[in-house]
Amino acid sequence: MWDTRRNDHRTIRHGAPSRTIPGPDAETGGQPSRRIPVLPGRPVTATTRRFFIENLGCPKNAVEGEGMAERLRLAGYAATDDAHDADVVIVNTCSFIQPAQEESIDRLFHYLNARRTGQKVVAAGCLAERFGDALDKDMPELDGIIGTRQWFEIDRLLAEVERGVRPCWHGADAVADPTFARHAVGPTAYVKIAEGCNMACTFCAIPSFKGAQRSKAVADVVAEVRQLVDGGAREVILVAQNTTAYGLDMAREPGTTRGSSPLARLLEAICAGVPDLPWLRVHYCYPGWVNDDLLETMARLDQVVNYLDMPLQHADPEILRAMNRPRDMRHVADVLARARTLMPDLALRTTFIAGFPGETDAHWQSVLDFMDEVRFDHVGVFTYFPEVGTPAASLGGTVPDRTRKRRQRAAMARQQEISASRTATLVGTTIDVLVEGVAEDDARASGIGGTGARLVGRTFRDAPEVDGFTVFEGTARRGQIVPVAITRSGPYDLFGHQVGFVPAALGTDHPVNGAAPRKRIGLKSLPMAQPR
Repeated sequence: MWDTRRNDHRTIRHGAPSRTIPGPDAETGGQPSRRIPVLPGRPVTATTRRFFIENLGCPKNAVEGEGMAERLRLAGYAATDDAHDADVVIVNTCSFIQPAQEESIDRLFHYLNARRTGQKVVAAGCLAERFGDALDKDMPELDGIIGTRQWFEIDRLLAEVERGVRPCWHGADAVADPTFARHAVGPTAYVKIAEGCNMACTFCAIPSFKGAQRSKAVADVVAEVRQLVDGGAREVILVAQNTTAYGLDMAREPGTTRGSSPLARLLEAICAGVPDLPWLRVHYCYPGWVNDDLLETMARLDQVVNYLDMPLQHADPEILRAMNRPRDMRHVADVLARARTLMPDLALRTTFIAGFPGETDAHWQSVLDFMDEVRFDHVGVFTYFPEVGTPAASLGGTVPDRTRKRRQRAAMARQQEISASRTATLVGTTIDVLVEGVAEDDARASGIGGTGARLVGRTFRDAPEVDGFTVFEGTARRGQIVPVAITRSGPYDLFGHQVGFVPAALGTDHPVNGAAPRKRIGLKSLPMAQPR
């Protein structure tokens, strides 16, 4: 696990009593009822209580954070963007790998140290689910702990906190996530189509605390997408631990064949039910389950962007066997070639893990060779971390940290060259861009892109947060999709101007209505400071 007391700065100034009192239902061993009440909007006290949620980790966690916020609003709480003003601060933690766990602990200590008298701090999310007992023991200053399997009972947990109870709710039976009203807060929104995972990758702890896969009903997913588009979303991204396993845990529809992809049927239902959604994107496709039905459906549906995110994790059969991952890389290469045949402008993203136990330089060379062969548009490389309780953590052949980082750097340097050549092919073309905001003044002043760019957005080839930007001159509003003539490219980013835009019409202080600045403008075209 971790040592929560290893740094002096983590001493708590305002601690809660370190007692543990059972939750409200003695019949369930202190766990709350599994029944989810429908709460009317009502004040909690004479003065409305305020809450602040910080979401850490992946988009799936952010969706659960949105669900918690909705539950609290229905219970009469009001959201605030200022943690200091909140009556309760909820840290929606991540537990994917060790750095994510450390970040989650750091944020918990930050809020515990900074909290004012009477303010409550609650740990939620994956760290709370996986290590709830350890948090309960090692961080008695927390006012409550609630895991991912019970996020939708955050209102009941806070009611217990208000009564002076210090609840620790985690480890409940896995159930399907309830639906809740979705509210778009920008041009892009995520929809979680399933929870849990049935795979058994030896390096991954997620199935141990997320449970088996539980897919949402098609109608519920379509309804969520409908709400988000009605609220202004222009791009919806489907996420799950393994999106290609969607629906395999549900009864097969009458008349479907063995090669039919339930995910393909979901894409069809979304496009038919929400025809005014411009961009529909799919993340986290497991390599063994991307078949012709899915690829042909993606190619046929105009709303589904030609973007395939397929985390491979490695390319050497011996290491993939140790990972308990699909190891026929010839088949994977054929699937990717088939995808590019069906969608010639397809953008491919993958991830690899450097330094898995027993990995040699020869094994890692297989990854570099596969990158050269396939020429992915986007690649992320993680260094391996042994996760407590996973089979890989007990394997011999530990790779030194310095070697892991060296291999990571080598792969990212190789990919930077490939990405630069891929983006260069777009110079001279016109491509649609989803406008996300205004380029920062410091990026413009430094001359990044050489265009005096003012707006920033993404093409269909780039997913938010992990891929590149398009920086361009124009007058569009945030959330519009506009054609941009590409005049220059960097290793990851594109530069140009909005079609029909006259540069002289845009002064240096010209605002873009409704646009929000992005802090990472242009950084991906500078020499890399961290793995991408």
